[in-house]
Amino acid sequence: MILRLLIVKLSALGDVIQTLPALALLRRDWPEAQIDWVVEERNAELLQGHPYLRRLIPFRKEFLSRPKELKSFLKSLRQEYYEAIIDFQGLLKSALMARLARGRLRFGFANHREGSPFFYTVKFQPYDPELHAVRRYLLLAKKVTLYLRYGKEFDPEEPLEFIRDIPLEGKKPEGFLFPKPYFLFVPSARWKTKLWPFTYWEELLALLEEYREDFDIYFVGAKGEQAEPYAEAMARKYKGVFTLIGKLSLRELVYVMRGALGVVTVDTGPMHLASLLNKPIIALFGPTSPERTGPWSDYSRVLQANLLCSPCFRRQCRDRACMYSLKPETVFQEMQYLLRNLPKIRT
Repeated sequence: MILRLLIVKLSALGDVIQTLPALALLRRDWPEAQIDWVVEERNAELLQGHPYLRRLIPFRKEFLSRPKELKSFLKSLRQEYYEAIIDFQGLLKSALMARLARGRLRFGFANHREGSPFFYTVKFQPYDPELHAVRRYLLLAKKVTLYLRYGKEFDPEEPLEFIRDIPLEGKKPEGFLFPKPYFLFVPSARWKTKLWPFTYWEELLALLEEYREDFDIYFVGAKGEQAEPYAEAMARKYKGVFTLIGKLSLRELVYVMRGALGVVTVDTGPMHLASLLNKPIIALFGPTSPERTGPWSDYSRVLQANLLCSPCFRRQCRDRACMYSLKPETVFQEMQYLLRNLPKIRT
């Protein structure tokens, strides 16, 4: 019998990317399995046609107010009977989708949030909240494999290492030539508290002036982000600085990220894409924990102010002292070190 597995991981982009190593682990453990994935439509492009997946089931919250589209989604969700449904999201909405899908076993951790464990048929022992998200998803995937094989919960005998050799299709963006080597700057995040001051990005560009004959700098991000007008202004002001904010699809971002010398970024989805592609990363952290969601490439440097209030995991803050404490000169020094050691790092 061919094993049929359903992954439920809707959003956000960074969380979906951090789940890809768990998908790779499931594929290694079950080479013949048919694996489907429920994902928010805005993130589906990244997974479309992935060789480890048989089928995507895209979801939009707008479906909830559109009966016809909701009916179509539920029909697709319930099309197959699954031997295992795995809730990697661990929230009420994902647990409800796991419950609505047809399957014998629904898996999740006992300390998943918002009452989601109520809907699981198999609740694994609580995970360590300080465990990195990628390792948490790998742990859940491995526990599911062991349960399916032996009928009870086991802990993996060996440490679960990050998996990066995962196929991910990129697409060359039309109209962009990239004539020189380049770095990517990622200035935006969904939480305002994660933002590095936009004036600091400009100060960093000024400090890098002597290097800009050697490489270009591209700002990347989604359309409508707060950084978009600032990036456009800096692209007009500085030679060798360009903005691709709002101009790339997810697959085009994969292509551009894959070609970059390195990435300077706040804690956001593209940072995890850079990790998956094993790019050199300088990550600027404030309200969140790099131990839980930090970069995981072979070369990554995390800069975080040593403040009593950090990490606070708050989306609102009056002064954002943690991000204002990370001075452009400090980031510049890290970039200088990276530039000196790029040949060694890239080999």
